[in-house]
Amino acid sequence: MARLLAIDWDAREVRYVLAASRGRDLQVQAAGAAPLGPLPEGEKNLHPGLGETLTAALGPLKLGRVQALVGVDRGSIELLELTLPPAQDTELPELVRNQSMRESSLIAEESLLDFVPMDSDPAEPRRVTAAAISTEQVARIRQACVAAGVTPARLVLRPYAAASLFLRTAPEPPRISLLLNRLADEADLTVLVAGRVAFWRTVRLPGDTGEEAGTRRLLAEVARTNVVVQNQPGCGPVEHVYVLGAESEHELLLSLAPDELSLPITAFEPFAALNAAGSGAAADLQLPADSGRYSALLGMLWDEAGGTAPAIDFLHPRQRPAPPNRRRRWAIAGAVAACALGAFAYSTWSQFAKVNAKNEALAAQLKDLDDTAKKAVQRQQVAQAVREWNAGDVVWLDELRDLSLRFPKARDAVVLRMSLTHARAGGGTVDLQGVVRDPAIVGRMERNLRDEYHEVRSKGVKERVQDKGYAWQFESSVSVAHRDKNQYVSHLPSDTSTTDAKSAKAEK
Repeated sequence: MARLLAIDWDAREVRYVLAASRGRDLQVQAAGAAPLGPLPEGEKNLHPGLGETLTAALGPLKLGRVQALVGVDRGSIELLELTLPPAQDTELPELVRNQSMRESSLIAEESLLDFVPMDSDPAEPRRVTAAAISTEQVARIRQACVAAGVTPARLVLRPYAAASLFLRTAPEPPRISLLLNRLADEADLTVLVAGRVAFWRTVRLPGDTGEEAGTRRLLAEVARTNVVVQNQPGCGPVEHVYVLGAESEHELLLSLAPDELSLPITAFEPFAALNAAGSGAAADLQLPADSGRYSALLGMLWDEAGGTAPAIDFLHPRQRPAPPNRRRRWAIAGAVAACALGAFAYSTWSQFAKVNAKNEALAAQLKDLDDTAKKAVQRQQVAQAVREWNAGDVVWLDELRDLSLRFPKARDAVVLRMSLTHARAGGGTVDLQGVVRDPAIVGRMERNLRDEYHEVRSKGVKERVQDKGYAWQFESSVSVAHRDKNQYVSHLPSDTSTTDAKSAKAEK
């Protein structure tokens, strides 16, 4: 599971979203913002306290190994709308850089530049939106991120990331729509035409005129953007306005918009859209206020989790393909020649290969038959062992009945412990421990038990002083040979033998 961190900022605050991705599934783990404080007078570049603020905001997250995605705003880049001669896509990177350097003195040879083609017909003039950022600005961004313990893996434009989230999660927006992303003291206005960014601008909002005056000013900028976009090639009047964030965050704007714009306007909550798309925030995650400000961050994370390259990425810009490798061509030609020379050898070798393949198949078949025969022999050995086991087994119930009839009466002897053990070679062993009134009883018992099927060995007889009734203790071992169960009745008394024999016949 990869961990992704998205960061962006404006003049007043820095925002972050931490998420985990497994394939295309994205799970938000943390989201928040930290104030940057007033921008020092005369400072037009990156906020000098960005690195320190990032460090304080990200420290409690214990990031560890994480892939950082950084979004930049309009003030950090140079943006150009270019019209180029007809050209193939592979020719555009060089044409865009040359044209950009001619039209803007702020774009140098070492500047990082990326672009988005606005059309795809190589036979027609090519329109592109190009964006460039200076290496000094990138170095300051890297320095601020490294101070917080992260290294940027992507450097993308904030409006394109927010538009990507909207296009991937919104349910069938109209052909021409406008996204309004209101931040602390600025707002991104992005016009989408047929599922792609056609025009965008960032406007500054006065911070000391009150909420209603600032909202009316923002709606006026939306109306101005609608007028401008109608004159853009391939565009037209805006059909719907989407304000990024929950309805509760933009109640005043939504109430004033119908009179100020005469356009339908809808709130688009980015976290809810992400949840509806099958990924999103964890159930126990406290979502931040002003959720619309996090739209670009969620868009960056969603693109990265889904394997979609950002529209503009200054760290991975579009470049002209490398020239063909002549050595590779010669290598291919040599390989073709070698294949032609080897064709005859292959045809001869293939005949031998067929014979060898047939021999190998027969050898494999023979091996399978040998394995089958070995398994059959093993099964026969197991079956024979079972038969031998059964042949030498003792019918213990009959054996116990026989022993009990031969054993002395209860007033003469008592068995304290008896164990029956089966022998591997057949038969078994009965170990007896008990007490008797007189040691002579042990001798009579052993003589009574001993016959052709029983071998009795006395292990010892000793006197017991604690019991006057059974004063002697004995231990004996009886080796029992296998015999048929019908042979047991021959050792019973005559009256019992007759009764048992009749019972046996009746049962048959």
